[in-house]
Amino acid sequence: MLLRFPPTALTNHLVGSTLRLSWPVTHTGWRLQAQTGSLGANWFTASGSAATNVWLISIEPANASVFYRLVYP
Repeated sequence: MLLRFPPTALTNHLVGSTLRLSWPVTHTGWRLQAQTGSLGANWFTASGSAATNVWLISIEPANASVFYRLVYP
């Protein structure tokens, strides 16, 4: 049986050098993944992100681009 989960969007808010990402509480359990540089297959999961629906990230100026996504386990 193929299960389908409704997609959702990340909400972002920048305060100083901190990026706040959030998503609906109904999607708690999903994992936040990030990738620096160009898009490819090198995504990594933010440790502990499945236990929350809010993630705070310090902006690192050395990273020219960072991409984020939510994935269902």
